[in-house]
Amino acid sequence: MNLNLQILSLILGILFLLVILYNIRRKKLSPSYSVLWIVLALFLILIPVFQSVFISIARFFGVYAENLIYILLIGFLLIYVLYITSKVVRLNNQVKELISNSAILEDELNQLKKKQ
Repeated sequence: MNLNLQILSLILGILFLLVILYNIRRKKLSPSYSVLWIVLALFLILIPVFQSVFISIARFFGVYAENLIYILLIGFLLIYVLYITSKVVRLNNQVKELISNSAILEDELNQLKKKQ
């Protein structure tokens, strides 16, 4: 693996981890959502440390180590998009339920006002 790629991975991983921790501290990022981003930052930091492991895995699959890193990063992002999508769908369902409950309560309130 290229030395420049190792250095870039280490620097980006550390900077990314610092940005994530800073955003958690300032309450701009929820700890539950940040876990996956912290894992990604640690992955970037560990690439140069466990270079031989990545090279071995890449050889096993018949790809270059750099391509394996890209594949793993894209896979991580796909998993994160799926996670966020499931959260959005759940929140969407909750909003629909709240809207219907609100409409029912509004109708009951209007009926009570008409009786008075």
